[in-house]
Amino acid sequence: MPSFAGAFPELCFDLAAELRATGRSDLARELEASTLKSVSYDPETDAGLVALEAQRELNAVERNVVGQKLGQVISFDGAHYASLQLDNFGRVVAVDLQAPPRELRWKLLRLTPNNRWRARDARGGCPCRDTR
Repeated sequence: MPSFAGAFPELCFDLAAELRATGRSDLARELEASTLKSVSYDPETDAGLVALEAQRELNAVERNVVGQKLGQVISFDGAHYASLQLDNFGRVVAVDLQAPPRELRWKLLRLTPNNRWRARDARGGCPCRDTR
């Protein structure tokens, strides 16, 4: 999978800049260096999730005894539609997107595997119109 910065350069730049401005340069560097694990987007709810590969692997005790859980969610003022999800070990694991801007929606749709809109797109239909 590509890097987060490569797939979403504008979003990565905006989120990293705000993290740096609030004293979280460590998370900004981790976000910029992360790779995509998966991308999902639901046009009906206008919500997307970009799951990221954590930069630091868990050791056996962390993985098998403690376990990975959602630890913290960081909201952004500039990109109010985005939030950064950290696990209980402080690692960046996802970017949650609620009602993202139009250009970001199209990118999410394009990167979402098995998207139900893709078949209509291939036949020349418009994903913005549901003809059910």
